[in-house]
Amino acid sequence: MEERNLGENALEKDLNEVAQEAEALEARLKAAEEELKSLKDRYLRLLADFDNYRKRMEEELKAREREGALKVLRALLPVLDDLDRALEFAQANPESILQGVRAVREGFFRILAGLGVEEVPGEGQAFDPRYHEAIGLLPGEPGKVARVFQRGFRMGDSLVRPARVAVGEEKPEDEAGVE
Repeated sequence: MEERNLGENALEKDLNEVAQEAEALEARLKAAEEELKSLKDRYLRLLADFDNYRKRMEEELKAREREGALKVLRALLPVLDDLDRALEFAQANPESILQGVRAVREGFFRILAGLGVEEVPGEGQAFDPRYHEAIGLLPGEPGKVARVFQRGFRMGDSLVRPARVAVGEEKPEDEAGVE
């Protein structure tokens, strides 16, 4: 009988150890679930914060684009006013239209300069594919711009529009004497 008591005691001891281990595991599981819940909550808050940041940045970008467009429009409206005045003046004095158009053109170039826009170098300058679009060849100094068909413009390092140009080329020997 003593053996039976010893076996029951050992079994009871093992059951107690298993029960304690189960309680410890349940406590660890509960702590892990709480930590997971906390981390998930943090993740969702960060995700929402990032989404709000992205939306705010998109709105700021749109606002800056609008401001830039308004700046350009405000700068160009005086050109329209000058054209209107030139037309009124030309009706009274038709010979003066050339003077009015030149004045408007000069005013327009001043506005462009004020916006940081400058003309791409043209005739006589070395052909540069970064700023020039070659549309043909003409007699002239090889590798140089022989004629500008459409002005090009740049703003800082950004090309607004390439200049459309004809590039000079040497005349072949047989054509050189046939003029």
